Amino acid sequence: MKGFKKVFMGTGVLLAAVLLAACGNSKQSTSKKSISLMQTSDLTSLDNTNQATMPEFNTLTNISEGLYRLNSKNEPVAAMATKIVKPTANGTKYVFHIRKDAKWSNGDPVTAADFEYSWKRSLNPKNNPVYTYIFSGIKNADAIIAGKKIVQNAWY
Repeated sequence: MKGFKKVFMGTGVLLAAVLLAACGNSKQSTSKKSISLMQTSDLTSLDNTNQATMPEFNTLTNISEGLYRLNSKNEPVAAMATKIVKPTANGTKYVFHIRKDAKWSNGDPVTAADFEYSWKRSLNPKNNPVYTYIFSGIKNADAIIAGKKIVQNAWY
């Protein structure tokens, strides 16, 4: 009977310790955020100028943010932009304002020059761009795509 009491007491102490540990306050660092994605194949590139497979597209969609994003109703809402803008100059000009708190992952501010760089880089034939057609309708984009005009600052 004494052996049974020792086992019973030991089990009780162990259960109490586990229960108290579970009730503890564990503060986790929130300075780093992560995302885990399951893909159907290996990622070959996260260069948004020339990615073409669904795993890359899905990953870029989950880790990147543009001027707008779609809400739960598939309607555009402001993301990096401060608001949805309406065209001016007979529908040929859009003026976007970027949120003041828009930051890169390293804390640097996102600027209009970052968007300009990305768009010019996405049109530069030297980068083997895949989705140039999405820029059709932007001034000079079709001429650049057709090779009739050179991208300014071609080092992109």
